[in-house]
Amino acid sequence: MLDLWFDNLPLWRDGLLTTIGLTVSAVVIGFFLAVPIGVARSRSRGVLGLLALGYVNVLRGLPLLVLLFLIYYGVGQFNRELRQLGLWWFFRDATYCGLLALVLNTAAYQAEIIRGSLDTISKSVLETNAALNLTRWTAFWRVLLPIALSKALPALGNEVILLLKSTSLVAIITVFDLMGQARFIFSKTFDLGVYYVAAAHYLVVVLLIEWAVRRIEARTPWVAR
Repeated sequence: MLDLWFDNLPLWRDGLLTTIGLTVSAVVIGFFLAVPIGVARSRSRGVLGLLALGYVNVLRGLPLLVLLFLIYYGVGQFNRELRQLGLWWFFRDATYCGLLALVLNTAAYQAEIIRGSLDTISKSVLETNAALNLTRWTAFWRVLLPIALSKALPALGNEVILLLKSTSLVAIITVFDLMGQARFIFSKTFDLGVYYVAAAHYLVVVLLIEWAVRRIEARTPWVAR
């Protein structure tokens, strides 16, 4: 099995870098989308709250594979309109479409994690903010949100791991991530050991993420344990 790894090392390297790149990019971009959505879910009872609720319910209820197909194949049907808007360069690229699907998916899950953490903050913290005469804006961004993110850290770490494993689906739309490279190598060798090698790569990265999250948790106050 080691020969499958050594003989195809450049392919494995490229696939692993693509997988990690997709995961990191989706997590970061998704986080910046998730924060306002999660805040709206927790604090808004008006139109913003309803829009956030709709987004979360739709994106969490839609299988990621279906979302990938809708974006890559479905949106691609409107290539004339996309060309006129100057967006065809984005939607004709499988990697960009895969990234967009991952971002939309993880943003919904991260938003719900953030909402749950905001809802668990005790009344004593809110009373302390009031006693210090902090404005609602200052109290939220400097006190409540940092506490909520600290509490959410274990769940956010799990979401990163789930997203990493979900990136394997982008191989279906011809993205040469780790799974895409494994499929390509298998098409040349017809050796099922290729998938054991791919599994080992995923396992190592997941273990590294778990280790990093535990280290961060140990140094972070307010973490829900």
